[in-house]
Order: sequence, then structure tokens, then C-alpha cells
Amino acid sequence: MALDAESGTLSPLPDVLSHGLVAVSTFGLLSFFCSTSLFCYITWRLISWHRYSRVKAPTNQFLLLIYHLLFADIQQACAFMLNVGALRNNAILVGTPLCFAQGWFVSTGDLASSVFICAIAVHTFFSVVKNYRLPTKAFYCAIAGCWTFIYSMAAIGPIIHGRNFYVRAAAWCWINQAYGRERLWLHYFWIFVAMFSTILIYTFVYIWLRAKSRAGDISKQTVHGATPLMILYPLIYTVCTAPLASLRIYALAGHTVSLGWFCMAGTMIACNGWLDVLLYASTRADIVFAELPPSEETGLGTFVFMGRSLQEPGMAVSQGVQSESRIGFARKSQESVNTERLYSMGNISIKGEVIVTTTSVGDASIGRSRLGNETTASSEPMSTTWDMRSKKSSES
Repeated sequence: MALDAESGTLSPLPDVLSHGLVAVSTFGLLSFFCSTSLFCYITWRLISWHRYSRVKAPTNQFLLLIYHLLFADIQQACAFMLNVGALRNNAILVGTPLCFAQGWFVSTGDLASSVFICAIAVHTFFSVVKNYRLPTKAFYCAIAGCWTFIYSMAAIGPIIHGRNFYVRAAAWCWINQAYGRERLWLHYFWIFVAMFSTILIYTFVYIWLRAKSRAGDISKQTVHGATPLMILYPLIYTVCTAPLASLRIYALAGHTVSLGWFCMAGTMIACNGWLDVLLYASTRADIVFAELPPSEETGLGTFVFMGRSLQEPGMAVSQGVQSESRIGFARKSQESVNTERLYSMGNISIKGEVIVTTTSVGDASIGRSRLGNETTASSEPMSTTWDMRSKKSSES
């Protein structure tokens, strides 16, 4: 298949690309550095916990979702960082391994980033609203299914159309403009589905938190700290991703888009990686930077906004709310809590056990009788019994 002028090699680069691709490459490099750094840090933590922890508990699901999002951001950053090759050669060379690699990373990186940001939104919904998390095996299968879907969407085109599938697409290499259906159904349709799903999910969580706050089920301080995050998460993702996606759809409809607009949109989407690192590392720091393996808890108490945890100390006790947790499809009602954790630190083992027992408050009874002008009232004072036992032992 012969390539048209808009899909073939472009040499030399016009001034708009010579300047515009510098910004795209710079932010792509920044995202690659930030995403790779945090990815390597979490990898080291996961290996350390697996090797040295005596208790082999399942890894926190939200941490694993961030881990896979970082891997997606690395691929996306690679795509835009490869524009350095075009700047060095002063040309976009079609038919080279560099062009094919860039097209591949654009397809996998953009789609993977959207899929896992949507997966984080779904996980947040079930953790905060439903107090539910998938069983470990089902969660791992879902992660594997996401990556299978992502790489299948990227591989179908080259398998069917061969080497002419990834060619120059305006300002960098991507899917040939002759394959408009493939651009839509293998890529941007799913990106828009993920984008609108993410916005709708966080909007629902925001409304739910406000309703719970008005009903008094959740403290206003906690809600006021969490609700900005429910706006911030989809906002950053949409601002970075929507411009390029919209321009591609606009061009797919037969309109002409200047190279300058593509450079602007490419710069914004290249910021996805370092913004994700900044956002999730700061708002979920208790999970991302935990020294010991974080618990499986991923609810509202694990969010951090402006450097402060959103869970108030003693909130569950002071409100006197009976807690419920559902793991898989099982529901457990708890009136007494017996929590035991065991961590290993070298040759020292520390075991902590906390037992809390509560006795319900006695009802006050008031009797009144009236005889003439005389009124008598008797009442029994409320009695509360609180027994807390804390036992800690250490052995070396």
C-alpha cells in the first residue's frame, strides 16, 4: 500500500515541529523519569515485603493498581519521549523501527493509562461506597484481563495490515490515517468510554459522600477532605487526555488540524505520568510509602489530602457505629474486634494484640405520677462499662 504525503516521511521538520516537539519530548522525559522512579521504588518494597515478612498477607489492591498504572505511564512516556529521535534526525522517518515503536507505545500507553485510571475509579467506588473488595484471585484475573485487552487492541492492527499500520500521523508516528475505523474502535472508543466512566463514578462518589455527611453518617471534616479528591482525580486525567483525543476525532471527521495544535495536545498528554505520580503519591501516601506491608484496607481512611489523613482518630468508637466489612461475597458483623498482626524485623519479632469489649448502655427509665400539685420522678442513671485490654509482648 502506497503512503500518501501526510503519512510518509517528513524531512526536514517544519519550524512548528522543531519547536513544538521539544516541549512534547521534555515532558515525556519528565514523566518517564518520575514514573520509572516510583515504579522501581514500589518494586523494591514488594520484593522486600515478600522476602522478609513472616505473615504472607495479600498485597494491598490499591497499591497494585497504582503499580500497574505507573507501568502504563512508562509506556506512554516512552512514546512521546521518542520524539527526541525526530528532533535529532530533523525528520520523521517512516518504516524505521523507531517509528513502529513509537506507534506501538502510543497505542498501548494511552489505552493502558485510561484503563487503569478507570479501574482505580471503580475500585474507589466499591471501597468507599460499598466497603467491598474483590477476592485476591479474582483481582489478579481482572488485572491480567486488562493487560490482555490492551495489548490485543494494539496488536490487531499490525497483524492485519502489516508494516504500514504504524506510520506518520501528523506530528509523530501512530496509526495510518487511512485506517480510520481502526483508530476509532481499537483505541479512541475505549479511551472515551474509560474517560466518561471515570467522571461518572467520581461524581457519584462525591454526591454520595455529601449525602452521608448531611445524614450525619460520616463526619463533615472527613467529607470536606475527601470531596476535593473526587474532583481532582478525574479533572487531571481529563485535562491531560481529552485535548488529543478530541483533535483525533475532529480530524477523523474530515477536518484539518494544524501541527501546532497537535504539539499542544501532545504536551498535555505527555504530562500524564508525572502528574499521576504527584497525585497518587501525595493523596495515598499511607499506602504508597508504607514501610511495612499496608493492610488490605482501601476505604476512606486511606486518603490523604494536604498532608493529613482523612480518618479521624477514634472516629469509629466515638460515633458508636457498628462496622461491617465484606470480603468477596461474605459479610461479617463485628461487635468485638480482635486484631492480631505479626511483623518480622530481622531477628526481632513483635506481636501486638488488642481486645476491645463494650457493654451497651442501660436504658434510663423515668416514671411520673401526679397527685394534686405533687409530681414525682424517678430515674436510673446510665451505666457504661468499658473494658479494654491491651497486651504486647516482644521476643528476640
